[in-house]
Amino acid sequence: MAIRILTSRFSFIQFAASDVIQACGTADIGLCLPVYDKDDIAFQFVLETDLVSEADSLCDRTNSSVVLGIRLACADPNFATFPQKPERFRISPRQVLYNWNQGMDGFENVTIGHCFYINVTTGVQHFCSNCLQKISDDCHTSVIEYSNDEDAFDFNYCNSVGTSDDAGVDCSPTLIQFTNVPTLVIPYTASMVTKYGVLPSVKSWLYAPDGSLQEMGITERFDAYPPSQIMFDFGGPASGVIRIS
Repeated sequence: MAIRILTSRFSFIQFAASDVIQACGTADIGLCLPVYDKDDIAFQFVLETDLVSEADSLCDRTNSSVVLGIRLACADPNFATFPQKPERFRISPRQVLYNWNQGMDGFENVTIGHCFYINVTTGVQHFCSNCLQKISDDCHTSVIEYSNDEDAFDFNYCNSVGTSDDAGVDCSPTLIQFTNVPTLVIPYTASMVTKYGVLPSVKSWLYAPDGSLQEMGITERFDAYPPSQIMFDFGGPASGVIRIS
């Protein structure tokens, strides 16, 4: 089976790419991206096959054909293997999309200051990420999170209806209006999971006294992972709009 791994050129996590930055007029620079927390890394990749039947085999019922983990060197065996399975969507006859947003179990055992790699194994093939480095202090670092309401910049945000159907789905956001309530509970339904994935992006705006919608720093809570409910506490009666995407 011949499998290729594809990632957006805008993704911080790259596979089968060089860690060396070619500089102008100076020596080339080797770069390892700093990682402070096990949940700092989320990414997606596409596995592309030569034959439709090969992509079919990736869509096994137990989702066991693809295993992710941490390696201290690309040629080494896994230092830690993630027990979770990535989200998986059949996006074309020969392509399967994988989303990883479940953290890195075993990251806590990597020595501070050491470099490591995320490894994707598909049977006898494996794909190694660019270099990452565990750091002890998040000073002077930022976590960058981005998403979209449609596929853009080589990222696939709409996913698909599942591994047995190649058709895409509408992933336009869900807008929920509420009026004069102190708290709110929104069921996170199966259809929402199909559109937005296991963990959605949620934003809320409240009406200010002048009638304008403003972000007021309201933080949503999930009842579990994966969630079945999205909960809000506005600290008193409030009106506004919630956007789920």
